[in-house]
Amino acid sequence: MPILTISKLADELFLRPIVISMNSLALSALMSYVMSANGSIDWRPITIWVTADILVMGADHLKDKEEEFLSDCNNVNDPRLASWFIYARIFLTANTVLFAWALSQCPISTLLTTAAFIAPALLWTTPISFEKFALISRRLLRMFGKDKRQHYTPAPVLVIKRIPGMKAIFNGIIRGCGAYTVVFSVLSGSGNLTNTLPSPWSVIQLIVWSTVNRTCHAIMTDVRDFEDDMKAGVPTIPVLLGSILKTKAILTACHMLVMLAFIENKYIMGSCLFATILVWMLGKHSPKKAFLISSHSQSLFIIWYMFTTYIHV
Repeated sequence: MPILTISKLADELFLRPIVISMNSLALSALMSYVMSANGSIDWRPITIWVTADILVMGADHLKDKEEEFLSDCNNVNDPRLASWFIYARIFLTANTVLFAWALSQCPISTLLTTAAFIAPALLWTTPISFEKFALISRRLLRMFGKDKRQHYTPAPVLVIKRIPGMKAIFNGIIRGCGAYTVVFSVLSGSGNLTNTLPSPWSVIQLIVWSTVNRTCHAIMTDVRDFEDDMKAGVPTIPVLLGSILKTKAILTACHMLVMLAFIENKYIMGSCLFATILVWMLGKHSPKKAFLISSHSQSLFIIWYMFTTYIHV
């Protein structure tokens, strides 16, 4: 079992969630800017997505590290390690307050939209039992006098993360489509939604590029964990394909298709080329921190666009 250290806790509980959330900051800022009627950046969808990213990832990492912490009696007796879990809870609480405050400043449609995309992420590793539904159905059958002697099997338990091949796809839909719908609901609710996006952007570009990019990045993290997932039987796409090479070929095809579909947009083209290079540079033996670069294959080109736009204003 790996030794739990302060630097490891700081990385997993603070640094990694913050760094990953910066992509949500860049993406939601871009969407807010190009979709607004007056060319302004609305702080509300940005705050919602950054804090949501930190909450979902931070809570997941906190749960994993607490289990690792409690599994070793030597850790329990170390007050320095224990204090980092207190700091993490304070950090997550502060983000929860900020998240709730941003939502309170938005129309009810934003609350509903956010809940629809955030709920699956919060329930990512939570076993969802259908026992209650099975119990209701059995009672209804008895009421109507049907199947009284039928033997009922236990209701199935669903874990979203364990749905074969869908982990990365759900991740991409939540981060890509979710960001767009939240920005749309905020701007439309405040009457600041434009009918025409500035060149070279379009709604289809934003949704497809974001969803595919986030999905491909999630699959790249599965490439990193390929051997561990294979041993544990986690049904990720690389495990289902049984090959890292096949996975990288599919990721390359996805990035190339998006690039060719939106070749008139140099920012998307550059992002797709950069992401493709990272697909072949990173592998199962690459350090975890190297994959943080992959999480920002969009961010760098969004910054480029925002910078050049403000220079010309």
